[in-house]
Amino acid sequence: MNVQTAVNENSQVYYQGQYWNDFPRVLEYMCQNFTGNRNKWWVQDFKERFCQQPFEHGLVLNCGNGWVEREFIDLGMVKRVTAFDYSMNLLQAAEKEKGARPISYFRTDVNGIDFNENQFDLIVNVASLHHVQYINRLSRIMCSALKENGVLVNFDYIGPHRNQYPFRQWYLINRVNRSLPHSVRKSPIIKPHLPTMVFDDPTEAIHSELIIESVSRYFEILERHDTGGGIAYELLTHNPKLKNVPAEELDFYIDEILKYDREYSNSKQVPPLFSYFIAKPNKSVLSDAARLTYYQKIEDLREEKARKRRGVYSNRQYLALMANYLWKTIVNIWRMRLRVS
Repeated sequence: MNVQTAVNENSQVYYQGQYWNDFPRVLEYMCQNFTGNRNKWWVQDFKERFCQQPFEHGLVLNCGNGWVEREFIDLGMVKRVTAFDYSMNLLQAAEKEKGARPISYFRTDVNGIDFNENQFDLIVNVASLHHVQYINRLSRIMCSALKENGVLVNFDYIGPHRNQYPFRQWYLINRVNRSLPHSVRKSPIIKPHLPTMVFDDPTEAIHSELIIESVSRYFEILERHDTGGGIAYELLTHNPKLKNVPAEELDFYIDEILKYDREYSNSKQVPPLFSYFIAKPNKSVLSDAARLTYYQKIEDLREEKARKRRGVYSNRQYLALMANYLWKTIVNIWRMRLRVS
């Protein structure tokens, strides 16, 4: 591509800290929502129902340290894999761990990637699409690169863009948090700070809310299984207090949090944050030149406006970014004057 794209130059932000799905109770909750069996993860479900015969050639998007493709090959789900990432450090780690497995790695920016038609019969997305800026373009490329009878399997964050939760959701998160004892209550609980997110990783959840819409343009989603998270994710992720709570007590309070998560998700008071879905390419859309041009024009205009706003997608967010920049400038000037005096 001939335009500047959003990439993350610092791979150190990945695989850090404790997330909600590190807790066994949460994994059971997710499994139940994904597969109807609290002891069956989506990978096992996909293997049993779609991999009676292994796929010939898979593509893994933004592979990170390579654990996804290693697992799929080790489980006999796919014979060989092509995988890529932008981070050279993560690719080196993946290459080191692959052993004799038939995996080919290369480095690229996902926003400008291209493949031959019908090159793969499996595409695997695990927490990659929510880092993609040109999500429409990539969805079209995936549709073209996947064979007619190929499969896209997805497990990803589909929640609010850059974790900018709507007012009602944030209110409910705080209400549930206040109901917890001090030993479990997340403190401080701070809404994700947009300027910090843009600075630390401009790709994080950049268009997470557009994943379903964009993929649906080019794929038929055969089945979709969401697993909430609208309450529990924020309360259980990066909460250092939980390490000091006895296991039995911790399980009790995690169950309480998940009860609220289920209630508010089912009543649609909070959006689902994570989804496991399986899709097949809709090749017919690729011959509709007018539709393809329209979709891409919308995306290109969106990104052109965002570049003028320093990488954010609304005037309100731009004002927040500029206010933060102004505040930091004033603080820095004040500190310099203190040093001089």
